[in-house]
Amino acid sequence: MSALIAMLLALSTGLLAENETNSPLQPPDLSHGRALYQSACDTCHSQNIHWRDKKRATSWATLINEVTRWQRNAGQRWEQADINDVAAYLNDRFYHLPCPNNGCVEKEASKPPRSGN
Repeated sequence: MSALIAMLLALSTGLLAENETNSPLQPPDLSHGRALYQSACDTCHSQNIHWRDKKRATSWATLINEVTRWQRNAGQRWEQADINDVAAYLNDRFYHLPCPNNGCVEKEASKPPRSGN
């Protein structure tokens, strides 16, 4: 019985952690995400990496996983909010994937309109 309770606790904790990772509590900051991306990622990644046919980011969760993986590979120590900001920036710029709980939509609505679009 205690093994079952321990397993349920582990599962629920994992689900909560996944939910926290994939749906930010506050809307992401796209300009902060762009700045982090440009300073840590842009030197190796061209825009073509995001447009290729075999892209790995096919959902918000996989985009978060890719940003997490690559920031570690680049020797960065970003907080979860930083990862969410970069993912939201990339999503806004390249992927246009659905965001959990409209997390990216709120920030998008508060951005100034782009000129020429």
